[in-house]
Amino acid sequence: MIAPIEGLVLRYGRFYGPGTGFDAPGGPPPVHVDAAARAAALAVTRGAPGIYNVAEDNGAVATDKAKRELGWSADWRSGP
Repeated sequence: MIAPIEGLVLRYGRFYGPGTGFDAPGGPPPVHVDAAARAAALAVTRGAPGIYNVAEDNGAVATDKAKRELGWSADWRSGP
C-alpha cells in the first residue's frame, strides 16, 4: 500500500518591504517580507501538514492557525 502524501502549504498575502517594490502595505491581505520569511522558517521546524495563511490581520483571511500552531506573528521583523 502506498502511504498518503502529506504536505505543508503557506499561503502568503501581498508582499511589501525591501526588494518587493512596495515600501508599505497595499491591498488586502498584506505581509511584510521579513514576517513571511519567518513563517517559512517556523513551518520547516514546527509545522504539521496542512494549509497556513500568512498575512497581516485585516479581516481578509484567517491567520489564527499560523499563529497558534507555528507561533508566527505578522509583526516580526529581522532587524534594524
